[in-house]
Amino acid sequence: KVRELATFIDLHLELVARELYPQAYFGGTVSDETRERARKLLPRHIAGFKRLAKFSPYVAGDTFTQADCTAFVNLPLVATASKAVLGEDLLAAAGIDWKAYVKFIGERPSAQRVAADRKADAERMAAEAKKA
Repeated sequence: KVRELATFIDLHLELVARELYPQAYFGGTVSDETRERARKLLPRHIAGFKRLAKFSPYVAGDTFTQADCTAFVNLPLVATASKAVLGEDLLAAAGIDWKAYVKFIGERPSAQRVAADRKADAERMAAEAKKA
């Protein structure tokens, strides 16, 4: 169950949303075909995710698992990329309170380290981009 959920998040949510990243995060644009594909696939895949996810309180049930590591990192990317490119946070539109979930997981010391490392790396990359 845990492996299935983590794999589902990676392959059916993040991988589809990743096609939107050039426009959502890097100042590029994506084609109309890419937007249409994501607009078609993400709601279908989010519905499948909702059938698998428990959020009680963790994504796979009552224990913190690898699925939470995957969800903590990827749900915000899926939500913000869909909002930036498609004009709608498709996770929220499907009734998934991903912000509350990420906040809950974010209280863990390990998640705080991940967030701090992510922030430091983003700052480092921005500084390097300015030099180029």
